[in-house]
Amino acid sequence: MKNPIDLAAEAAAFADQYQMLPQGSTVLCAVSGGKDSMALLSVLQTLAPERNLMIHAAHFNHQLRGEESQRDEDFVSKWCADHNIPLTIGSGDVAQAAQEQGKGIEETARAMRYGFLTETAQEVGAEKIATAHNADDNAETVLLHLVRGSGLDGLTGIPPVRGILIRPLLGVPRIDIEVYLAQENIPHVEDSSNQDTKFARNRIRQAILPVMKDLNPAFVSTLSANLVHLREDRELLHDMAESVTCEALVEDGKVSIQAASLADLPHPIAARAVKQLLAKAGRFQVSAVHIDQIIELATGETPSANLNLPEGLFAWREYENLVICPAEAIPPSFSLRLLTGPGVFALDNGWQIEIEETTCPEIPAQEEYEWDIDRESVTFPLVLRARQQGDQLRLPGRRTKTLKKWFIDEKIPRQHRQSVPVLADETGLLAAAGLGPNFPRVATPGHPALHIRLTPKQREENELV
Repeated sequence: MKNPIDLAAEAAAFADQYQMLPQGSTVLCAVSGGKDSMALLSVLQTLAPERNLMIHAAHFNHQLRGEESQRDEDFVSKWCADHNIPLTIGSGDVAQAAQEQGKGIEETARAMRYGFLTETAQEVGAEKIATAHNADDNAETVLLHLVRGSGLDGLTGIPPVRGILIRPLLGVPRIDIEVYLAQENIPHVEDSSNQDTKFARNRIRQAILPVMKDLNPAFVSTLSANLVHLREDRELLHDMAESVTCEALVEDGKVSIQAASLADLPHPIAARAVKQLLAKAGRFQVSAVHIDQIIELATGETPSANLNLPEGLFAWREYENLVICPAEAIPPSFSLRLLTGPGVFALDNGWQIEIEETTCPEIPAQEEYEWDIDRESVTFPLVLRARQQGDQLRLPGRRTKTLKKWFIDEKIPRQHRQSVPVLADETGLLAAAGLGPNFPRVATPGHPALHIRLTPKQREENELV
């Protein structure tokens, strides 16, 4: 007789490699009622006493298989009740959600299931969420990624740990799970959709994986062992990239980093660094082509080059810096505002402008945001707006140049130029925020003046600190 399988010992040894099951933790076990999840629940129950674990089960009804879905829910409910295992049940109309969101059934089901598990873990105070992925699942995932095209990240398969998600059975072949269930007399339910070959994973499971096992009966175990080494390689490259991207500045959804620090990296590390920067910007799915374009942006010599990327993502050079930014974080153009006379005006953009009639002091204000303008040269209404083509400005002690040229010389990034407010009347510019007043319009000491103070929202906040 074949030696009995000690699945709990196998799972415990694998879990200990990745610190999955710390002493005294509460573990939420995802239970569909199928072979793998029933084996996982049994294993966790076996390990619970010696590790002082609290096990809580969770079942999500996807409402995709009618009576069969209800059968699965009833089966899990009865098993947990009979074995005094606390259980939380959730449900959702996956088909309807997929249609409403314009996404695939599998993608939607996964998102809803993991959303439910995460929420339930918070409710029951679970530090870990255990799912029943096994070594065969991992082999199928690697083959799927290989068929679809993948780099090293995809070829490392399913991660044993991702955040609070743990997979204690990931090193166990499916055949061992089947033997264990028979050995321990543990029932399960069969999901009929697992036989549906319209799903790519099922075709790999039924048609390709048997061929691989025929060529090498130990294919699943061998691949599982090799994935450990691939994950180690990936982690080393990840850490090398992170030693650079940890210097990135993240502010208001915008990520910036010195372009040279990225340009000096070997391509495999640079590509990972770009992925990490994208993640900091809240974007995770960008093609290899676009990653290479971002690297080229960092290595290029054009100080204002830019890229329009999918899903409302932009990347550009701000001279020595590379910036990655979602569209919603790009500064909006400054809204036009008419100012009919002296007073204090709160602006839609979060700025404030104060206009006061006064006599010009001995030294007129000629600062970046505060000016004394010759009252007799001004015709109301004034207009506060974004720059326009042809705008010209002569700063005190400097020659006349177009605003575009001033912005270039002062290294004001192209993406920010339309958000810089410019003050003008019908005869031309009075001043530009951040640069200063138009010198021909500056007041003469002792003469009537308009004292104008423009306050950006951020400066107001800083002054209160």
